[in-house]
Amino acid sequence: MPLFAVANAGVDLRGGVLADALASPVTWGVVVGLVVGKLVGIGGGALGGVALRLGRLPQGVGPGQVLGGGALSGIGFTVSLLIIGLAFESPQLQDEATVGVLLALVLATTVGWVVFRLAAVLHGETSAGLPIILAEPVDPERDHILGPPQAPLTLVEYADFECPFCARATGVAREVREHFGDDLRYVIRHLALPDVHPHAELAAVAAEAAAEQGRFWEMHDLLFAHQDQLTREDLAGYAGELGLAVEDFLLDLDEQRLAARVREDVASAEASGARGTPTFFIGDRRHVGPYDARTLITELEAVRPRRSETDAATSS
Repeated sequence: MPLFAVANAGVDLRGGVLADALASPVTWGVVVGLVVGKLVGIGGGALGGVALRLGRLPQGVGPGQVLGGGALSGIGFTVSLLIIGLAFESPQLQDEATVGVLLALVLATTVGWVVFRLAAVLHGETSAGLPIILAEPVDPERDHILGPPQAPLTLVEYADFECPFCARATGVAREVREHFGDDLRYVIRHLALPDVHPHAELAAVAAEAAAEQGRFWEMHDLLFAHQDQLTREDLAGYAGELGLAVEDFLLDLDEQRLAARVREDVASAEASGARGTPTFFIGDRRHVGPYDARTLITELEAVRPRRSETDAATSS
């Protein structure tokens, strides 16, 4: 990132420009604002809110990690350079402020790394603080499953119908299922994130309402295909398109039992360490890292039972 920033910032550091910038209060004002200001403003503000009981930190997140995140927020580039262009008319001041942004990028990265490292060493704050085991085992009587319910391999996805990354992951899941065939059962559960996706909860209930009429997966595909159209009227239209009993479907959208089921999935996601979407589980262990098809296939192959084990289990 620092090399990319230097190459694209549009400032020539030769001819004494860098030396002049390092002696300029404008440069250091930008550095302090980004590095110190973000650390204190974001990190301190979040911890202050916790201290005042206005909220609480997510499970697995410690105070040191909050401060580290605040420090890393001082990495400014595109928007910072845009503001510089608007704030200063003098080319010299623009160059000095740009150098400040570049310095802040390096310093904020360093400070963030140091804070995260100290939080891990002194307080044990690491990603290991989040659960990694699926809290609620897959239940063929309850869960939505593609593939044989007793398949030897399991891929669980927590998804949000308004999440664009989840929509892309549908193709990934399809590729993984094609690779393993009947050796894999694919399970999808709800992790609606209403703070960022205002229609996610209603869309999740709509999928459950469609499931009441045996059309969960068809509604699943329609919802991901029309993520920007998830109002109640849109959902009624999709029900009609699928040939559902629309009146029953609309009544089910207000059914508290279905809303409670969605909330149960969200609660199980939190208990399992899932904080964003999509989150995958290979068997009962949370997957960390890229979720492209090749990566998921490799991890599933690593836990695939040997043929002799599968035959023995079948015969028994």
